[in-house]
Amino acid sequence: MSYKNFAILIPSRIGSTRLKNKALIEIDKKPLIEHVIRGAIKSNLKVPIIVATDTQDIVNIAERCGQIGILTRKDHKSGSDRIYEALEKFDPQKKIKKIIHLQGDLPNVSKKLIVSLADIIKRNRCIATPVVQADKNEILDENIVKCAASFKNPKPKIGEIGNALYFSRCPIPWGDSIKWHHLGIYGWDRSIIEKYIKLKPSNLEMSEKLEQLRALEAGINIKILITNEKPIGIDTISDLKKFKKSINAY
Repeated sequence: MSYKNFAILIPSRIGSTRLKNKALIEIDKKPLIEHVIRGAIKSNLKVPIIVATDTQDIVNIAERCGQIGILTRKDHKSGSDRIYEALEKFDPQKKIKKIIHLQGDLPNVSKKLIVSLADIIKRNRCIATPVVQADKNEILDENIVKCAASFKNPKPKIGEIGNALYFSRCPIPWGDSIKWHHLGIYGWDRSIIEKYIKLKPSNLEMSEKLEQLRALEAGINIKILITNEKPIGIDTISDLKKFKKSINAY
């Protein structure tokens, strides 16, 4: 399948409250952001891979990997804002129509997951994002975002696609239903991210501190993909150790 009007964008800022300069922390002799870039390359979409950052060191790493680094403003409040600025600088003619938005601290997102999101936004004008079944110890963890979604199948399986109803840091839905752990990776139709960026932060977004609620409140469709993958987000020293262990397992 051709992805000629696609791009992969990766926001990466140097500041981090919990893990200082984490994008530059070396894991297996490579900085964290390089692991993310190389994972994007392995997706084999053969599209521009653009790292949107506030730091020249990260631009240099992107270019060393043969990809594109673009300096953006330092005061962006979200990764979506940062990648949009980079996209506008890279492609002011708007030839790129579809975007895969990876995170600069998720180093082991698989080729399968990236391609699956690309296929959803290729067929639909929407936002697409994955969920995985939450573990018991994650359900009450406010750092794990949960998603309530509607699916045609009452017991949806891996690979099925539904529609997001709400995202929360609380365990939703109530009762014994499956709790879905939201993974912060997105596919965007460009026209939607252009609309989204112009919206003011919404009430629910500010209450839950979750950007995606701004889209839902504005009536934007978010497609939900069920996966069995759980990429390791690097926020703490413990996360670093976990990722290093996963590398050494192969």
